[in-house]
Amino acid sequence: MALTLTPLDPDRFDDWRSATRLRLIALRQDSGLLVGDDAVAHADAFLDQLLPDGAETQTSVILSIRDGGPELGTVWLASISGILMILDLSFAGRPTVSQEDELFTALVEMGRAHGVDRLSISVYATDAASRSFIDDRGFACASIQMLLEPLPDRERAPVVKVEPMTAERYPSFVAASEAAFAEELAASGRYSIDDARAESHRQMVEELPDGVETVGQQLFTATVDGEEVGILWVGLRSRGDRPHAFILDIEVAESQRRKGYGRELMRAAEQVAREHGADSVGLHVFGANEGAIALYEGLGYRRVEERHLLHIAE
Repeated sequence: MALTLTPLDPDRFDDWRSATRLRLIALRQDSGLLVGDDAVAHADAFLDQLLPDGAETQTSVILSIRDGGPELGTVWLASISGILMILDLSFAGRPTVSQEDELFTALVEMGRAHGVDRLSISVYATDAASRSFIDDRGFACASIQMLLEPLPDRERAPVVKVEPMTAERYPSFVAASEAAFAEELAASGRYSIDDARAESHRQMVEELPDGVETVGQQLFTATVDGEEVGILWVGLRSRGDRPHAFILDIEVAESQRRKGYGRELMRAAEQVAREHGADSVGLHVFGANEGAIALYEGLGYRRVEERHLLHIAE
């Protein structure tokens, strides 16, 4: 029999939500993206935000996956800004390749029928089922969350001088950083260019309400022989009640690339983390930035979550 997708029986919603909550917590914890109560809080907020009216939420649909016999699993979907989001994909057992193919075809057809042009799914490092579902089906990696833990003991080259950013340098930095982030958001396929600009501005205001003096934000310029070669922005966070550093922006001037300065800025970020009691550093990188990904992985950063996109417009 052909694989079918049918709406989850409302009487099963509470059990589905409880099981999905535990699954989301485990995925975040096991991958290393979040630890302890952080993962619990994040999963609860995710469910509350996307299912505010429970089984009656109009912006989400939970479907039962069957292939003529017992339920194979469930898929939770939402259509947001022209993207059909696979919010959770859970199987009772390992599906066959044929079943994966049928599910993939059904979701693509569903997206097209509802006028969306992209299919999106987040894959955690330990989620073998979702990884199998996207492999060899045309998905492209849009963005990656990476983590370095524990911090290695590395020496920095004294030729690169990393100093706190001045108030005079800040305006040009924030304008360039906001514009570059908007371009990357749009290029990743997640936003239109107008929406990307709005989202980039929103995040910048949220992260730096007091500019260069914002508490918990460390902004630096890097120079070699008195000439600026790059910038570094590190946000101070907590992870499992422990200090944690997150690289929000790192940039080497175009004329200064391929000289090892990016690697030195990454080592400077590790030093900032240590100075604030952290033993872990996280970062986000867009999937198209292959050079940066190679640099980070060469330094020992590992992928904890990836977001994948598939263009499905006919």
